[in-house]
Amino acid sequence: MKVLLRGAVWFGFYLVMILLPLLVGSVFRPAGASDSFLVNLSAGLGYVGFAIMALELALISRFKPAASAFGLDVLQQFHKEIGMAAFLMVLAHPLLLVVSGYPWRILLPVSGVPWSVVLGTVAFLLVALLIGLSVWRKKLKIPYEVWQITHGLLTIALIAAAAIHIIGVGRYAQMTPMKILWAAYLLLLIGLFSYYRLFKPLRLLGKPWKVVENRAELGDARTLRLQPVGHKGWPGGFEAGQFAWINLGSSPFNFEQHPISMSSSGDTAAATGEVAFTIKNLGGWSGKTVPGIKAGQRVWLDGPYGVFTLDREQGPGYVLLAGGVGVTPLRSMLLTMIEREDVRPVVLFYGARHEDDLTFRDELLELQKPMNLKVVYVVEEPSPAWQGETGRISADILRKHLPPKQYKRWTYFICGPTPMMNAMEKILPEIGVPAEKVNTERFDMV
Repeated sequence: MKVLLRGAVWFGFYLVMILLPLLVGSVFRPAGASDSFLVNLSAGLGYVGFAIMALELALISRFKPAASAFGLDVLQQFHKEIGMAAFLMVLAHPLLLVVSGYPWRILLPVSGVPWSVVLGTVAFLLVALLIGLSVWRKKLKIPYEVWQITHGLLTIALIAAAAIHIIGVGRYAQMTPMKILWAAYLLLLIGLFSYYRLFKPLRLLGKPWKVVENRAELGDARTLRLQPVGHKGWPGGFEAGQFAWINLGSSPFNFEQHPISMSSSGDTAAATGEVAFTIKNLGGWSGKTVPGIKAGQRVWLDGPYGVFTLDREQGPGYVLLAGGVGVTPLRSMLLTMIEREDVRPVVLFYGARHEDDLTFRDELLELQKPMNLKVVYVVEEPSPAWQGETGRISADILRKHLPPKQYKRWTYFICGPTPMMNAMEKILPEIGVPAEKVNTERFDMV
């Protein structure tokens, strides 16, 4: 209930922030303002679109009070979708002006068009480029690390161009109340940027970690075991299922960071400080850099984050649905339950293309001995010797292995590739699992 209330408060605050320009513009109308509905609608969409873009940093700044209410994966997904909404508003802004009677030439950087208007066109092109690179990053084969840096630089350029355009063109922007509002937004942006790129790294600077083991796993994955250096790690450990941002740079100010789920016990981290991450080779950083990490290497962790946890979603029993390396946070949950001597029933469904892609395959089977666990492997392309389930996790396979009179009351956790997660979100309601019992975690955002 507290998490729900906190989420409602933060979402309400966000709505107020993006709609405040409309309220100020409605209450304080400037002299000579147009009475045309289309012109005023255009101005309103432009202001709200800019407010959304200015607040995009707030959604991904890892500000824990807000992140703990929603989960960073949810905020990242919202960041992506609200960015598309802002793009449509920015697109509609000049088109409505043309429809209302303004000449088409205001959309082009041609002679006679004021520079402040041209910057509006530049801002729109930057928005289009920003979204295009995000949506088609994988098809364009842009490395995540390159995209991460260009995304930040394009965002700064976009906001600067849009802000100058508004100040130079808008009648509403000349009013004292609107100037005060934009000054407040500017201070908020500076504060968020300082928190994200200065304050947080400074706090992490005195809390390095070192690699004590880099172990190869099935499924072309590697497990990194880390121990804190000169500090006790995370006070209280972490909640099983959470993740952290790993930074392999020489300092926490390094731009390249990757969100990875912990694969070890959250309670063990509280006792010893040690945490482990299991990273699958997906090319780039995970395939080239991670295998070469040596014992003793210093790394930086920003975390823990996430609401995809056992501690926040209790139930009389659990169903864990994994695909690929999505098994890592679920392994953390199982190890934590063993630490706590938790005897509640758990059924783990783990799908993979080949049996050798089942990371922790033998270990998970062994975990059935000390806890009330049933492991069901489902292999798409099995070898002739395979004796388990084949194909993909389906409604029939779920019904076959779940207790018929109990599974609808249990709590479900799903983590894996996007197609697998989409399929599970469709299948579970079909077999009668209530939506409020299903928890997912997605990080395939760009």
